[in-house]
Amino acid sequence: MHVKTIHIVFRIGFLILVHLSLRAQVPEQKKSVWKNMQLNGYVKNLTSVIVPPNSSSSLTNEWMSDNLLHQRFNYWWFINNNLKLEAAMRNRLYFGEAQKLKYTFLPGYLESMESDPSWLDLTSVVASDTSYLLHTTFDRLNFQGTFGKIEIRLGRQRINWGTSLVWNPNDIFNAYSLFDFDYEERPGTDAGAIKYYLNSSANVEAVYAPSDSLKGSSTAIKYQFNKAGYDWQGFAGFQKGFWVAGGGWAGEIKGAGFRGEFTQFVPAFDYIPFESQLVATVDFDYTFNNSLRLSGSYLYNSEGLDTKEGNYGAFFVNRQLSAQLLSPSMHSIYAGAGYQFAPMFYGNFFTILNPSDLSFFLGPAASYTVSNNFEVMLTAQFFSGTPNTAYGDYGSQYYLRFKWNF
Repeated sequence: MHVKTIHIVFRIGFLILVHLSLRAQVPEQKKSVWKNMQLNGYVKNLTSVIVPPNSSSSLTNEWMSDNLLHQRFNYWWFINNNLKLEAAMRNRLYFGEAQKLKYTFLPGYLESMESDPSWLDLTSVVASDTSYLLHTTFDRLNFQGTFGKIEIRLGRQRINWGTSLVWNPNDIFNAYSLFDFDYEERPGTDAGAIKYYLNSSANVEAVYAPSDSLKGSSTAIKYQFNKAGYDWQGFAGFQKGFWVAGGGWAGEIKGAGFRGEFTQFVPAFDYIPFESQLVATVDFDYTFNNSLRLSGSYLYNSEGLDTKEGNYGAFFVNRQLSAQLLSPSMHSIYAGAGYQFAPMFYGNFFTILNPSDLSFFLGPAASYTVSNNFEVMLTAQFFSGTPNTAYGDYGSQYYLRFKWNF
């Protein structure tokens, strides 16, 4: 067996072995150790049908099917009252027609899947061919310590600085894609974080995310407090070649949630080929007594396109997902609704409009809880617009997902 494959198989089986070995121990002290550990996760199967756009930029005009088998471990070890270890692993098997198309026609596809966006290399492609790819990664692997008013976290973790529901310009360490509905946990990053609680409603947090170069590292300090019924925050620092400063709030107006965030990015070096950029958002949500929930949001990106036609795809070329890349449009408008039709049946819907070119996205979804640990979801993603618009070159996707929790 290839050395790399042995390494990956070891990583995948590590948490299982810990689980089984601890349960097999007889002495009471071993049982007490096991009581301080938790292991859970899920297995999901996501089947998709992809309808390409009527565009010359599309790799094919044929409908395609694809499949993603996704398994996740979540592990916690509560070492004592002050220390905790967290580890979480994603194991995904991609196979189908779309996988074959990406493998054949997208240069660098395999390399991009093998690349880990954080400092430590905790991602690997175990096996791949033209029609399948087996991928594994740790998106959480950290120690957490609490010492009086001080909290310390070291390792791969989620730095959750966002306050808004839809877009998070304050999420400068580990941004996520709004369209990636199958990744509920959201990505993490390799960092050291220390938080000091000034009192019950105020704290100061400092974070450093290292890299192999100064340009690629990030560090910032945030002050958070509560005033007049609102949670407020402000921060400043350095993020992968940019000086950053921003803030946010979260509260309510007459029962409706009201939140917002803004972040200013200023190039720190002359050789960075980008201008200063402001990304800001404001949103609201309201839940009625009958469980109907309405939400709306607006996102402004000073470097986004504000034209009826343009090369929107160029906005993302050679750039990792970040708080600067939440949308290629200067203006984005979001509206959503959700309703609990029955105790086990929930439906929701949201849309995003680019008012500059009138292209839009629609995302309906319905989920049914079969039992306490089994769920079925049906969803779709519709991208609509003329060619060379924000949402006009992506077609549509239909998804059926089965999820079993353990």
